[in-house]
Amino acid sequence: MIDMMAAGLRKIAGHGSPATTQRYLHPDLRSITEAGRSLSARLSPAPGLPQPPGTTRRVL
Repeated sequence: MIDMMAAGLRKIAGHGSPATTQRYLHPDLRSITEAGRSLSARLSPAPGLPQPPGTTRRVL
C-alpha cells in the first residue's frame, strides 16, 4: 500500500525516480506500527485453521 501511495505521489510531484519521492516520505511510528499489524494479520492463517508444522506465530 505504501508503494502505491508513493507511486501516486511521485506522479503528482512529477518526480522521475521513486528515490526522489522517498526522500520526502517520513512515516511516523503510529503508521509504521499499523502497517506492521496489518501485514501480520494478512499473513496469519484464518482463525480456527491449523498452522503448518514447524511454524511459529509472532505477534508484533
